[in-house]
Amino acid sequence: MNRAPRRQGATVPQAGKTKADRAAPEKTGRHVRRSIGGLLKAKRLEQGLTLQELARRAELSAAFLSQAERGKATPSIVSLINIARALDTDIHYFISPPAAATLVSRADEPRYLELDSPVQYRVMNADIPNQRLGALLMTVPPGVELPAVHRDEGEDLFFIVAGEIELEIDGKHFTLGAGDSTHINTQLDHSMRNSGSEDATLLWVGTPALLPPERSDES
Repeated sequence: MNRAPRRQGATVPQAGKTKADRAAPEKTGRHVRRSIGGLLKAKRLEQGLTLQELARRAELSAAFLSQAERGKATPSIVSLINIARALDTDIHYFISPPAAATLVSRADEPRYLELDSPVQYRVMNADIPNQRLGALLMTVPPGVELPAVHRDEGEDLFFIVAGEIELEIDGKHFTLGAGDSTHINTQLDHSMRNSGSEDATLLWVGTPALLPPERSDES
């Protein structure tokens, strides 16, 4: 649990700036860094919550939240996730939208997950606020099997781009080739295996997004 910072750690106002200047959003390059404190207070008041009520929901101290709203304390990412959940929103409410370049995935600039797995995962979804959908282009080598999984809520759609995949969905077996697809309720156990002699490539699109969006290096 976060604790309110000690008084000696408070930010000292910059000389030569008025109170209004210090409260204004800080411009960094071509983007504007949004005030977390201002966003937090606006959303809290919008929902009619007191600091004490929000503190109970977010499992943080009211004193810490008060200082965060006034720009005297900086919440960690984990704290922001807890606050966002308590405010019925998500972490992207507090984070600026990505640079426009991340909205397009270029063939010569693919993004891959760094994962110790024989399966290659190329990230296809953009980094956008309030993201609910994820997309991965998967390359599964011959003989590789992905064990049965399920999630409490969501949907998975698999489209076979190349090769052949054996699917087991809720105890039923299917063989899918290039051009075939399946749409699954994630509450159902499902597994897959490449039983062929060549790599199988398939596109996964699903909800909710499995991975937090990557942030652009631009600021």
